[in-house]
Amino acid sequence: MTRLHCTSLLGALAFVLIGGCQNAKPSTQPSTQPSTQQSTPSRAVASDAKLVARCLELERRALEDNVAIATLRSLVMTAPKRLAGSPGMTIAEQWALAKMREIGCDEVRAEPVMVPNWQRGVETAATVAPQHVPLRVTALGGSVPTPAGGIVAEVVEVRSFEQLAAMGDAAKGKIVFFNRPMPRALRRTGSAYGAAVPQRSNGAIEAAKAGGVLALVRSVTTAIDGYPHTGAMHYQDGIAKVPAAAVATADADQLSAMLAKGPVHVRLELGCRTLPDVQGFNIVGDYRGSDRPDELVLIGGHLDAWDLGTGAHDDGAGVVHCLEAVRLLKAIACRPKRTIRVVLFANEENGLRGAEAYAEAHEHEVDKHVAAIETDGGGATPQGFSCSLRGDAAAAMEQLFEPLDRVNAGLFLSGAGAGGADISVLHARGVPCFGLWVDGHRYFDYHHTAVDDLAAVNERELALGAAVIAYAASALADR
Repeated sequence: MTRLHCTSLLGALAFVLIGGCQNAKPSTQPSTQPSTQQSTPSRAVASDAKLVARCLELERRALEDNVAIATLRSLVMTAPKRLAGSPGMTIAEQWALAKMREIGCDEVRAEPVMVPNWQRGVETAATVAPQHVPLRVTALGGSVPTPAGGIVAEVVEVRSFEQLAAMGDAAKGKIVFFNRPMPRALRRTGSAYGAAVPQRSNGAIEAAKAGGVLALVRSVTTAIDGYPHTGAMHYQDGIAKVPAAAVATADADQLSAMLAKGPVHVRLELGCRTLPDVQGFNIVGDYRGSDRPDELVLIGGHLDAWDLGTGAHDDGAGVVHCLEAVRLLKAIACRPKRTIRVVLFANEENGLRGAEAYAEAHEHEVDKHVAAIETDGGGATPQGFSCSLRGDAAAAMEQLFEPLDRVNAGLFLSGAGAGGADISVLHARGVPCFGLWVDGHRYFDYHHTAVDDLAAVNERELALGAAVIAYAASALADR
């Protein structure tokens, strides 16, 4: 779908009646429209009232049924370790297929994609001079291993790539310790994460350029604790591959304090390895539309997760949001005009192979995707949506999403990009994209750690997120 086509189609929303679901039961919810508007009804007001009633009913059912947390519990107990390429991911794929059939998707399938097969191994680290202090570390995803027995070297501390480059040969033969904290002052934690994560993503490249033998990166979180945060890292052709690890923030602070007093040497061993690619699958389920089933609203999250915890927030919550959205719509007898397609993507964490494979496999129908929604920010309280559109098209979307104000999820951020990594490939092809925004203040306490587990997720917040996804998907599918 071209941008011109998107704009003209979506801009028309300001003048078109937004109907209710086909076969929907009469709502028992009272109208929330002011009495002055009710006294002079119009098609637009009636349509708005119907959407408001749908939104409130989805919220009520999500909280009352309390199915979302049970679904998440089932996922993390059945497939607690589901990194792409692992046996646990195969179990997760089978779980997802069965769950889609259970909730009543009309068509369910597994679409093949080749995924990387990186495996974690031994992870140990400690200072060896001037004294022995254990360091809690974890390999970054995709890292090469250290030699058996580890690497022992002096540590140099930097806060930026520019600082490292300015050191000249001072980092040669040393462990480069990237110790730039995730900034606390930014209210949007996603922005704070973006300010710090390049040292994780590209630290090994920059360390190798400077002659370093290993990249040791401060975990990307504002929390000061003993849990190292893993995450994807990259290498660059023509640049030596050096091992890369993250260190817990409490240990990063301790190491920095030791360095302030004089030279420090560290021994660090990683036993990770990369094996040949293996076959994985995107899991796809369609809730067929009543009038225009060939037109699609995609809702998705990623089924894979890092292997330290169970991925309850990242992205078990997103998986559950999407599955529960379909269940909720069926529960209130709402079958929208267009098909709602659930895609549980493979390999978001360390490759985006699933997203790329989906776009390639569905290139012939990309213009049938009228919208795509991603939920990959955890299971905290929903606040609203980002939107890739601008101008009149965005204004029409904001009007469509206005009923979410009634459930305190009315935030609408237009011109905000793709809305998520997995749907970014559809965004690049002209599909209007939306990303669920949730309260992110706690998310990076758990993100990519051993404590991203079921106990970190609140059942009511998770259920509300599912209701918000269900409303947004159905409203887009009915427009």
